Amino acid sequence: MSISFLPTKWGGFPKDALPYNWPRMWILFIFLAQMPQFARSQTTLQVVTKTIQKTSPWKPGQSLEINCEKAEILVETAPEGQKSIQIRAELSARHPKLDSARHDLDTWKFVVSSIGKKIYVRAYVGVSSKEALPTSNLKAKITVTAPAGCPVVLTNKFGSAALENRVGAVQLSGEFCAFTLIEMTGGVQVDSKYGNVEGRGLKGPVDIQSKRADVSLSNLTGDCTIKNEYGRVRLEGSSQTGNVSISNSKGDVILNLAAPYRHNLELNAGSGTVRTPLSFQLDAGASVTNSHATLHQGKAMPKISVQTTIGNIILE
Repeated sequence: MSISFLPTKWGGFPKDALPYNWPRMWILFIFLAQMPQFARSQTTLQVVTKTIQKTSPWKPGQSLEINCEKAEILVETAPEGQKSIQIRAELSARHPKLDSARHDLDTWKFVVSSIGKKIYVRAYVGVSSKEALPTSNLKAKITVTAPAGCPVVLTNKFGSAALENRVGAVQLSGEFCAFTLIEMTGGVQVDSKYGNVEGRGLKGPVDIQSKRADVSLSNLTGDCTIKNEYGRVRLEGSSQTGNVSISNSKGDVILNLAAPYRHNLELNAGSGTVRTPLSFQLDAGASVTNSHATLHQGKAMPKISVQTTIGNIILE
């Protein structure tokens, strides 16, 4: 908003002509100008939803591909013996105007199809080039129940994805999507941008590439490779943890390893420091400097290697 009657230092009035309570009047004017915006912020949103359920037959050798946006995705494990994939989609639109919410809800597209050895699940917002983009807040909640051995390929933007008790291989990619992985036996690959990755009880090989995200793994029993930028990496290992390689640029790495240590360790902090507990420093196989630390336990032991660029390494 521009005020045309203030062309000079004191505005359109001589300084001595301003009323004594001018500052208070100006504050009142600003407050009144903000009232419409405040009123809009208190507007009740109208919520319109629809639920769709579909089932697709499944047989060993088929994989599941999920491609969504603006979605909260949960992949559950089906009861043993179930030979189908069940999908439930809860689609919603929120808008101050009910008619707009109803109109925008129809822009949701939900498709389940089977081609060859792949079963596809898609949830996306689709409008033609001649239509206006939706103005509602659109969200989808997708729940997929699939046999444990079914491999899963999942892509999501602006949402989250959680997978539990999977035996088949899992491949995940996302932008602004948080990933949660619990009790995974098969191999896991994750490519995440702007979305944190959390894993617990991962038993198969793990490969994570992430950018501007935090990575947190616990109860890891397989081999693991992590490449991260602009985020923190935290790993809670045990005697069952396999070989681990962590590379982090512009972020710290925190290792929580129970003593006595069962791994060979090589820790290098570029433009940072390596912090180790006294028990580590007193170990006969340890070598410690301000930015470098190693521990040799024998060639037969697995190795944890950590490299940071502009970041600290903390061994707890």
